Amino acid sequence: MPASQKPDLIDTFFRSWTSMALAPQKLMQSFNNGWSFANLTINGHNSSAPETEQAIVAVESYGRQIGKLLDAVEALVQRQSDAGTHDAFTELAKLKRRIDQVKHDMAVSRIDQLRGDLDLLRQSEAEDDKAKYEACLAALRQLLADLPASVR
Repeated sequence: MPASQKPDLIDTFFRSWTSMALAPQKLMQSFNNGWSFANLTINGHNSSAPETEQAIVAVESYGRQIGKLLDAVEALVQRQSDAGTHDAFTELAKLKRRIDQVKHDMAVSRIDQLRGDLDLLRQSEAEDDKAKYEACLAALRQLLADLPASVR
């Protein structure tokens, strides 16, 4: 730099700041080494095919898979004449009852939420909300009409 030229303070600051190298200048990292669901992580360390597992779970959740297996095992246990005498069978029945109770409680909760949401739309002064409310009511009435008589 010629002696008569003033130093550019911003350029000087930038050069000194970047030369400190507090962080890497280039960062190369794969951000999708596996995938997580709740507290479960699937990657190459605990699965021989994490992409396949992810594709399966995209179609059938772990909960749905386990539920179907639990239903099948329960049906097989009920066929056993000595089903009530094995602790494993008793524990399986308790597990199924607890899971069924959670499903029931969640269904009640979703219905309560639906009632609240419908009431919110009903009370709204927006014409779009009133139309959505009427459309939802019509859909619910149709579902009820389509139920078999034994369920109604």
